[in-house]
Formats: sequence, structure tokens, C-alpha cells
Amino acid sequence: MNWFALQRQQWIKETIEIFGFINREHLELKFGISTPKASKDLQEYQKLYPKTIIYNKTSKRYEKGPH
Repeated sequence: MNWFALQRQQWIKETIEIFGFINREHLELKFGISTPKASKDLQEYQKLYPKTIIYNKTSKRYEKGPH
């Protein structure tokens, strides 16, 4: 994982801890990345830290998990 991806992963973690949710648009606006890249970052985060974030299909965002 390169430095830029690591920074995005850290920001995802901090945002989830502070606000309890995050979506692709947050990453797109903060880092100026594309929608597919934002999706990939969120999926990678979920893969690295399973059950810390859960995708809510109703609100279409990732929310803080039970752990």
C-alpha cells in the first residue's frame, strides 16, 4: 500500500470513529479521487478491518460496526 492509500485508510478510520459513518462522496471530496477509487478504498478498509464498518443499504453508507 502506498503512502497516499495509507493516508486515506487512516482518514476513513478517524472519520468512522468521530462521526460513526462515511460514504464515497466524503473520500471523493477530501482527496479528489474518483468514485471507483473511493469504493475500492472503502472495500479495502473493510477487508483489512472486518466488522469495524458495515455497509447500510438503506442509507447507502458505511457505518461503524460492533467492534
